[in-house]
Amino acid sequence: MTEQLIDDFGRRVRYVRISVTDRCDFRCVYCMSEEMTFLPRAQVLTLEELAMVARAFTELGVEKIRLTGGEPLVRKGLSNWWTRLAPYRGWTISP
Repeated sequence: MTEQLIDDFGRRVRYVRISVTDRCDFRCVYCMSEEMTFLPRAQVLTLEELAMVARAFTELGVEKIRLTGGEPLVRKGLSNWWTRLAPYRGWTISP
C-alpha cells in the first residue's frame, strides 16, 4: 500500500467515524454545535455513497470504521445494509 492517511502529528490514521445522519439526537459537542443547521435530506449521502466513502478509507489503510449518528436504526435500511456489506468488504462492525 503506497497511499495512507496521515494526521497532522505524522500518525497513520487507522480508525474513522462516519456519521449516517446529521439528525442525531445525542448532540455530542465534537460534531454538533449549539446552533446546528440540518441538511436537506436530498444532500445527505445515500447508503451507496456511504459505501464508496468507506471503501476509499479502507483503500487508504483505515482498519476500523465506526458508524455514528445516534440510534443505529435512525436511518431506514442501515442495519441491513451494513450487516450485508461489511463481511464482503472485510470491514469491522462497531456499535
